[in-house]
Amino acid sequence: MNKKFLIYMVIVAAVAVGIYAYVGGFTEVKITQTATSEIVMAGKPFEGDPESEKLGDIYLEVGKAVEQKQLPGDLGGIFYNNPTKETKKVKAFIGVIVPDSSVTLPAGFELRRVAAGEPVLQGTIDASMMIAPKKLYSALFDYSEEHDVKLQEFYIERYPENKPSVIQIKIQK
Repeated sequence: MNKKFLIYMVIVAAVAVGIYAYVGGFTEVKITQTATSEIVMAGKPFEGDPESEKLGDIYLEVGKAVEQKQLPGDLGGIFYNNPTKETKKVKAFIGVIVPDSSVTLPAGFELRRVAAGEPVLQGTIDASMMIAPKKLYSALFDYSEEHDVKLQEFYIERYPENKPSVIQIKIQK
C-alpha cells in the first residue's frame, strides 16, 4: 500500500507541476523603467475591502462586457493605493483599456485617463491572469528595493488576451 500511495503522490505532484508550468508559473518577469503611454479605460470605480463580493461582481461585469463585445480592449485596472498595508481597503478603477474615448459605454460605466509620459517601473510576464499579478508585484517591489527606486502608490494593470500581462507602478519624481 505504501508503494501505491507513493506512486500516486508522484503522479499528482507531476500533474501539479505541469499545470503550474502551463499557466506560466516558471516564466521570468521582465522589469524595465519606462514611461506611461496614454491610457483610456472604461470601467467602474471601487473603494472597499479587496476581498468583497462587490469587487468580484465588478470584475465579472467588466469581463462580460468584453466577452459580449460591448467594449473592445484589454482587461485592466488602476489602483490608487496598496491594500496590503494597514488599511486593508483598496481604491481602484476596474475596466477595459479601450482604444480611445469615442467608445460607447455600457450602462454604469465611465472613463478614466492616465496621461502619457509618467515614469513607471514596468513588469511583464507571459503567464495566466491567475498567477501574473502576484509574480509581477513581487518582482517589481523586489527590484525597487534592490535598485533604490522609490515608488508611488499608483498601479496600472493590463491583462491582454494572448499577450503578456503588464503591471506599471509610478516612480516618485
